[in-house]
This record gives sequence, C-alpha cells and structure tokens, in this order.
Amino acid sequence: MRKPAGWMCSFDDRILAYLDTDAAATPRTIARSRRRPVSTQKIRERCRVLSQAGYVQPFTEDYELYALTTWGRLYLEGEARADQIVPGVISRDFREIRGDSRT
Repeated sequence: MRKPAGWMCSFDDRILAYLDTDAAATPRTIARSRRRPVSTQKIRERCRVLSQAGYVQPFTEDYELYALTTWGRLYLEGEARADQIVPGVISRDFREIRGDSRT
C-alpha cells in the first residue's frame, strides 16, 4: 500500500505511474496523456518537487525530461513511505542534482 505524504498532490501518483511505464518523458507529454486536461506548467512544478524528493530524476539541464528513480519505483510498489521524506530546495546547479561532481 502506498503511503503518500502531506507534500504530495493528486497528480504525483499519476506522474510516477506514467514514468513507470515510459523510460523518460517531458512534462508536456505527461500532461497530454491525462484524460482530464492538466497544464504543462503544473506537471512541470510537480516533477520538480518529485525530483527534490528523489522520486524522479531530470535528464536535461532545462528540466524538460524526467525518469523514475529507484525510490520512485519503491514508492509505487508500496516499499517506500513518502511521509518520511521532506523535499529539499532544488539546486540551480544541474550537476549537483544529477550527482555529477565534474565541473
């Protein structure tokens, strides 16, 4: 059973589930995949929050392509509790987000 947290919104599970079925996607692609229209900007904001929580990972410097992480997959499987995570402030340095220590 999934254990969402207070910082999560209704879109988050759907974003994670979409990324679980697709290797990587843009916020625009995710927004268009929904039955009810959702703005690309709203999905983009939620992807950033999920990135801060470690559930998705950006693959481009402009944060326009995301993929599910191991933690995101564990959450979907009910093995990780989102209520034990507090998303951090997103870094402006893409290398820091990706864990790339090269300059």
